[in-house]
Amino acid sequence: MSRASATTCITRRGVFGAGLLLAGATRALAAPAPSPSPAAWLDYEARLRARLADAGGGRFDAAFAQELLSQVNDFRSGQGLGSYAWDDGLAACARAHAADMANRNYFAHETPEGFTHLDRTSLLTRDLCGETAENLAWREGQRGGSTPRQFEQLWETSPGHRKNLLREHYTSAGYGVVKVGAAYYAAGVYADASVRLARPLPLRVRSGAELTPALSGASPNIERLTVTQPFQNPTWMAAASEKMPPLEAGIWQLRPMRFAGGNRFDVLTGPLFFVA
Repeated sequence: MSRASATTCITRRGVFGAGLLLAGATRALAAPAPSPSPAAWLDYEARLRARLADAGGGRFDAAFAQELLSQVNDFRSGQGLGSYAWDDGLAACARAHAADMANRNYFAHETPEGFTHLDRTSLLTRDLCGETAENLAWREGQRGGSTPRQFEQLWETSPGHRKNLLREHYTSAGYGVVKVGAAYYAAGVYADASVRLARPLPLRVRSGAELTPALSGASPNIERLTVTQPFQNPTWMAAASEKMPPLEAGIWQLRPMRFAGGNRFDVLTGPLFFVA
């Protein structure tokens, strides 16, 4: 495999401007680590869905989120890069985390339980396989208010955040903004979208055979794949047309494998699913 199995993580935190906090991170293939129990994963997925419904006690600002995308695409254009396409799955991840931070009064890529943006994308982006990155910002109300341009300018001038805005091989983005009183919680999630499944992967299945409809017709075509415990290193691979080995009850992760030349494959991060 051409991609290292160790975690790659960039985090930038600090205070920029008046009352604005920023945080930026990216992760590729994660290193083996103890995984939460299936019940903990399901509880977190349910919490994310609940925050999408109630905005964490605040309100979603959809116009603010769309303007963030417009601002970053203007920035990318000025740097000779193509535009990010809005992705509803990535936006759901951004909205859910912004609402969770607002609801529980914290500001970080990791939740108090230790879940990260990669966990969120693996739970909520049911048709996307690839790398992801996340930018965060928080601002208490200041005189003159808060604007998308203020947030985007500060991301542009912070090295870690700027890197996420200008990733050449990334194609998609989604933003979520929650306003609680005078405070704004903003999140941007970015991805290379290496593989798009034909349809959303089911969250709960009884066997690996139920994954076939999502795998057939993926773009580009999935030739090889593996299934692992969450973010673990693969121990086997098979042609997508082959029958998948029996899967024990528990949590698993779809891992399409992209040919990288010679005998090498990139192992992509796909959605998590649960075998009953």
